[in-house]
Amino acid sequence: MQLYTFHQSGSTYRVRIALNLKMIDYDPVCVQGGRGSAELRSEAYREINPQGVVPTLVNGGRIFTQSMAIIEYLE
Repeated sequence: MQLYTFHQSGSTYRVRIALNLKMIDYDPVCVQGGRGSAELRSEAYREINPQGVVPTLVNGGRIFTQSMAIIEYLE
């Protein structure tokens, strides 16, 4: 399970809290820069998340791109 995250994002902070409370191991993939950064606009990242935002959770072949959807999936 990979979580694409940015350290100053409130949305990814909520997801990290949920993962830690549920004691779920995950691999953080730190994205450089905030909203609109070059890394989020890159073609490689847009293949994972067309919106170009964080958080993005990848678990097997499933991709979740909104914090509430991710938290609901973890439940």
